Amino acid sequence: MIARTAALALFAGMVAACASEEEGGGKADRPPLHDDTGGGDGGGADADADTDADTDADTDADADADTDADTDVDADTDTDADTDADTGSPGPVCDPGSFDLDLTVDGVRRTYTLYVPTSASAAMASGPVPVLFGLHGAGDTGENFILATGLESLADAEGFVLVGPDAYRHAWFLSTEEGWPGADGTTNSYPNDLLFIATILDELDAACNVDLDRVFAAGHSRGAGFTALMAIGSGQLSTAVGTWVSPFAAYAVNAGYDPTGGYFDPAAASPKGPVWVIHGTADSNVPYSYGEDLAEALDAGGWDVTFTPVSGAGHTWLFRATYGQDDEDLWSFFSAAR
Repeated sequence: MIARTAALALFAGMVAACASEEEGGGKADRPPLHDDTGGGDGGGADADADTDADTDADTDADADADTDADTDVDADTDTDADTDADTGSPGPVCDPGSFDLDLTVDGVRRTYTLYVPTSASAAMASGPVPVLFGLHGAGDTGENFILATGLESLADAEGFVLVGPDAYRHAWFLSTEEGWPGADGTTNSYPNDLLFIATILDELDAACNVDLDRVFAAGHSRGAGFTALMAIGSGQLSTAVGTWVSPFAAYAVNAGYDPTGGYFDPAAASPKGPVWVIHGTADSNVPYSYGEDLAEALDAGGWDVTFTPVSGAGHTWLFRATYGQDDEDLWSFFSAAR
């Protein structure tokens, strides 16, 4: 059952106002990805922090979901970073600080911000620490998103490593029509995006004492759509090196949606983890019904879903006390998922 954190009366005609499903009604042989967002008020800590300038409304992409590869992208494979079971020696300790990093993924240069708070660095000496990926909305950056939402302050308080990946040209699952160059042979960035996330985690695991059983993802708007895609597509999507297997123990989808329009059956995804779907009822960028539909589909597919409708809220970061829950509540949700 979906755990609803607030009672809500649905507005008549909402579904009709939000209908922008896959054209033609049937499934294509590749997952059609949609960005059903418009310009927004941002997900940042205030009106000046524009953490989501979603401008690529209703863009359909013929995404390349190559299903021939059978090698898993096992981002959850522990190498040498965690405590060695035979020797009992601790994994490597990362220096604290905020780092702007880059790597090449299947020929494409990708960038991200890594934030290691002093609290996490100190804790690594005695054991592995959790990791949170913050996935920004369209038009934003990872660095701005984790600052504007207060996730950096949360990392300081709770002692986890925070990753703010940058979407290519500021938008996840970018189509060639939107500017994806296709240098890796695809017509959509999502296979590269998935491999990007897995590669970051592999490199982080090798460099820092992180707990691969406590890796979490929180996204806003198009970043929330990508978060949902990583969950639903686990075991079903392909990258250049094989099938995507999600490394995340739990997910938070803030003002998000299913970018495939229901192409994948959530029941077929593996592994499954708890998902907190939260959505403002007055969101004019990603309509409220999109979040509700996602939560219902996940619930029907056997996922552990918490759905929070926030009455009167628009398109913004909803983990703030003024909306009834804050970042500490988000971290409590993630912590319980272990």
